[in-house]
Amino acid sequence: MNSRISKLGLSQKAFIEIIILTIILFITGNILQNQISRKLNDAAEESVSQMTADMAQLADERFMRYISTLKAASIYLEQHEEQKNNILEAINQENVYGRAGVMDYEGNVTGAVVSKHDFPKLLRAFQGNNVVDYHPDGGIIVAVPVYYGDNVRYVLYQIFPRGNLTKVFGLADYNPYSRIMIQYKDGSLAVPYENFSTKDHEFWDDQDIKAGMVEVHSRLETSKAAAVYTEGSKGKYYVFGADLPQTDFSLVGYIPWSAVAGKINSVYQMVQWVFTLMLLLFACVSIYLFMAQTKVAENEALKKARQAADDANQAKSQFLANMSHEIRTPLNAINGMDEMILRRSRDMDIRRYASNIHSASTALLGIINEILDFSKIESGRMELVSDKYSLRILLKEVTTLVGFRAKAKQLEFTINVDSSLPNELYGDVGRIRQILINVINNAIKYTDEGSVTFDVSGQSVEDMLNLRLAVSDTGIGIKPEDMEKLFKDFERLDLQKNCKVEGTGLGLAITHRLLTMMGGTVHVESTYGEGSTFIIDLPQRIVGHELIGDFDAEQDIEEELEEVVATSFTAPEASILIVDDNEMNCFVATSMLSDTKAKLTVAHSGIEALEFLKKDFFHLVMTDYMMPGMDGIATLHEAKKLKGTEKTKFVILTATALAGVREKFLAEGFDDYLSKPMTGKQLDTVVKRNLPINLVHPLENHQVKDIEEVKVLEEPKTTDNEVAANTSLSLNSPKIDMSIGLKFCNNSDKLYKRVLEMFHKLCEANIKEMEKSFGEENWDAYRIKVHALKSGAMNIGCTMLHELAKAQEQAGKDYVSEEATEAQRIKAVEHMKAHHREIMDMYRHVAQMAQEMTEEK
Repeated sequence: MNSRISKLGLSQKAFIEIIILTIILFITGNILQNQISRKLNDAAEESVSQMTADMAQLADERFMRYISTLKAASIYLEQHEEQKNNILEAINQENVYGRAGVMDYEGNVTGAVVSKHDFPKLLRAFQGNNVVDYHPDGGIIVAVPVYYGDNVRYVLYQIFPRGNLTKVFGLADYNPYSRIMIQYKDGSLAVPYENFSTKDHEFWDDQDIKAGMVEVHSRLETSKAAAVYTEGSKGKYYVFGADLPQTDFSLVGYIPWSAVAGKINSVYQMVQWVFTLMLLLFACVSIYLFMAQTKVAENEALKKARQAADDANQAKSQFLANMSHEIRTPLNAINGMDEMILRRSRDMDIRRYASNIHSASTALLGIINEILDFSKIESGRMELVSDKYSLRILLKEVTTLVGFRAKAKQLEFTINVDSSLPNELYGDVGRIRQILINVINNAIKYTDEGSVTFDVSGQSVEDMLNLRLAVSDTGIGIKPEDMEKLFKDFERLDLQKNCKVEGTGLGLAITHRLLTMMGGTVHVESTYGEGSTFIIDLPQRIVGHELIGDFDAEQDIEEELEEVVATSFTAPEASILIVDDNEMNCFVATSMLSDTKAKLTVAHSGIEALEFLKKDFFHLVMTDYMMPGMDGIATLHEAKKLKGTEKTKFVILTATALAGVREKFLAEGFDDYLSKPMTGKQLDTVVKRNLPINLVHPLENHQVKDIEEVKVLEEPKTTDNEVAANTSLSLNSPKIDMSIGLKFCNNSDKLYKRVLEMFHKLCEANIKEMEKSFGEENWDAYRIKVHALKSGAMNIGCTMLHELAKAQEQAGKDYVSEEATEAQRIKAVEHMKAHHREIMDMYRHVAQMAQEMTEEK
């Protein structure tokens, strides 16, 4: 019996323990359920908040779409007031749900009748603002100002009646479970959702729903969109809201809790009641699944991050390509014209000015290349181009460039050069110049008073020179703990002290990498607060016996420059075809090659080049890459199919200087590659290298100096009558600023006149091609022609036409971009169509002005 009592006690104890364990498990499960539900609701709030932000952006875009349409119409109305009714009819046809109208400042209305009392914000449009306003009976009005000069003459508007608001601005198609409406920021309803009724008013008047919306508005003070979970008599919902940033409206709505989280939460309830006793095992499995899910999510996140990085890198490469083309193309004309001055002028003052232009344009090209260099270095495709160079000329160019900056800061700049150093060296002079300018400019940048000293020395061993370049300053110095960061990418040291110093911290990083590629080193010695010394050791091969001698930074280098820019050969029996759609580039190339006495032929398109190749044999074809219709690569492929071109050499000219471009063109079949802007020496070298050797006749030094000179062009002066005439022009009329045009023509009145004549002569042919591309909606060809118009307008000095063409070209780029969405392409086409006629009319008008100016001259 005692045994039974003992067993009974154990059973009761076990039962009690089971009951306690069950209760513990139940409570634990309930706590876990609540925690999971809370976490689920938090996550769901974030998801609904993001959905709300997307819907707000969509709603805002719908408002702005109609504003954009009206703005385009307003620009046309500014110039064609007599077509007011036609414009209103066109707007009404484009959107049948709205009615368009025009109001003047006195309240007179043409088109749809509207009252300024019903829409008080309409008055803000007369102040130059875009307006979106709402009236309970009238609906929504969208309005933009119409200018006349600097004043607002009319207000162009479009009214969407209350009955059409849901059709135009409703968002029911975004999420089938949500109810979304647009209201004024004071809470009054603007665009209800479909079937909005009295029950909906009761829903929004519920205290729990109101409390949720109060929390939503509180979160909107720090976020662009917010969502809050509410639970009350109406059930479980997520209420949400977001402000439309470019209007006075807000987007609000709700979505049932079950549509977002209900099904997931029911699974956890089932787990609580059915598997309570197996909670520990479930917890282990849950942990395992959670870890596996986390790993999958991490892998997915890494995949997305990798894709984002690839997209960013592609966007960067596209930007660099566009920037390279846009900057290097006009720089090619600047360098080419400058070299023609250096070749042909014997006036020492003019040659000195041209020499300074040569140094400055070289520095500008160096800045552009520095931006591109980092991308090349990162991809491992940086190329070193070694050649024979003069150490004296290199030091002269560097000191000329950095000396101005030191002088501007009132610093003493001293250069000490060992006279026993060899002058003729072999290496990448462009990269060495870039390194020196980076280091010396860095010293000047961080030195407020005192001096910067540049010491040049070295030791020769057989045919090698260990060139030592030391730059010392009395600047702020470098902290010991910052030494290791000195050559890191984008690092700026001692930011608190140097917050006003410009720069990104990229120059020294590129310097270090370039020196490493060339087998050199850089060492830094610094005392914080006293100054720094950068010591560069760079091995260079000696290729001549001439010594640098006594170096004078102020000494002219006319003879050296003459050797650099003058042609080194003649080839009167050679025939060369130059292919470029840009007249200025053709002029530069033919001018540079004129001294070779070769037979030069110019084609302005790939198709025209093929016609020349069918008729005649050319020893060399030099073609631009970016041309309308048929680019340089397509021209090459078609030319190779023609009979008689087997012995013709093809050279590509391009303003794109990204990594791998040279390899790309050579792989396409080109024999050589030349990057713009090109120097006369570079052009001379490439042409000489690709012409048959029996046609090239080298010139002696004395023959170079006897090449036919051209007269120095006098700088034109603007008369008082011209100034008065220019200032009397209307602010809205296109003007040709002679001073701007002359700057692009080396201040040559004769050359400027020729550019004006060329602009007028090519006008109708260019317009015909643009009209054809526009009619066929060939936006890529249209973009290229507008790009040429943009450059041509700036060359003659018409900034208004230049800016309009620039905006039109950007729309074309937006359309042809691979990353563009369908909405962005539609918007780009709308912009091009809206401004095409205006640009064509202005083009003809400016061309006529150009002809009149040439007749006056």
